[in-house]
Amino acid sequence: MKRILLSIAVTVLSIGSMFAQDNTAEGLRWKDVAGNRFWSNWEISVGGGVSYTAWDKWGFSNQGDFGDNIGWTAELSATKWFNPIVGARLQVVAGQLKASNELHDTWDSNWMYPHLDGVINLSNWIGGYRDNRVYYAKMFAGMGASIVDMGDGGSAGLAVDMGMIHTFRISPRFDIHLETRTMLCPGRDLPSQMRTDAGRFGQVYSVTAGLSYRFNERGWNRTYSQVDVDTYIEAIEVLELGLAASVQSEEALAEQLAKQTEATKQAKQENDKLRSQMKNMRDEEMVITSSAIFFNINSDQILTRSEASLHLLKQTIMDAPKDQIFHIVGYADADTGTPQYNQALSERRAKAVYDYLIKHGVPESQLKWEGVGSTKNIFPTNSNNRVVIVQ
Repeated sequence: MKRILLSIAVTVLSIGSMFAQDNTAEGLRWKDVAGNRFWSNWEISVGGGVSYTAWDKWGFSNQGDFGDNIGWTAELSATKWFNPIVGARLQVVAGQLKASNELHDTWDSNWMYPHLDGVINLSNWIGGYRDNRVYYAKMFAGMGASIVDMGDGGSAGLAVDMGMIHTFRISPRFDIHLETRTMLCPGRDLPSQMRTDAGRFGQVYSVTAGLSYRFNERGWNRTYSQVDVDTYIEAIEVLELGLAASVQSEEALAEQLAKQTEATKQAKQENDKLRSQMKNMRDEEMVITSSAIFFNINSDQILTRSEASLHLLKQTIMDAPKDQIFHIVGYADADTGTPQYNQALSERRAKAVYDYLIKHGVPESQLKWEGVGSTKNIFPTNSNNRVVIVQ
């Protein structure tokens, strides 16, 4: 008997050390669920109920009345769940076996059955893991030592058991359970009064009810498959590429804005210089000083910044005598384009100013326009000759 108990203890310690190796990590994984630490998903159970002892032909003959074979049993167990489906249970069953023969002789024997079971959670296996499940059906099977009557006439031997556990959750920590179990042992390991011939088996059928307490972490942490991880990584890489492109675009816009700011600053400086030059060039025929409308290179499009000058020019013309004629003269710089191209460009520039003034209410009778190309540049700075002068 000592050898049997020692074997059970070694088995329990081996399984425990195997699952305790990863005490600080996630542990074993099952599908999309990661195993918890070793001291999580434990439960302790106590219970009690009745047992029926069968010692001859599975209990159907040569035994007395049914009630003469009913005893009581109590149980204490500790169960560790390694994932939502698989667990291991160490259980100690103790109680009183009662049996009778066809002569209605009745015997009572003290009995203890320490054993180790493997447990399968059928509900999680078949229906998938759900943390809020209320009912669990579990199947178990295992082996241990059947010890009968510790004193004289006692016996001990290896036995196997199997059965079902029906568990109902009543709170996050407590469950109630109903367990049915069958234990089989060689007939020679039954009490001395009922030992059977070699080759026959003794059976103890039991039904118990009890309470279980689940301590530390009860549920299971969700994990992700490799496909999910690869998909998430790919999505992150796409977002990073988009972010890099956005940063690059912002840098390009910032550079463009800096260039535009510099161009505006330069245009303002050129405009101030031009005003100074025009003051020195004024004669009696010139009636305005804000008569220079500048254009971009190779362009006849009126710039937004020139609209303020055109507005002042319009007001000046509208306030002038109705018979006064204003001459709109377009120019082009000599550094770009052929003389023929520059002539056409200067005419388009003059016509653009003419059309703008007419559109904003200036009478046609007070305006004349012409283009002189790049042959009559009037400013020493060549870029300033991309201009229309109104006199």
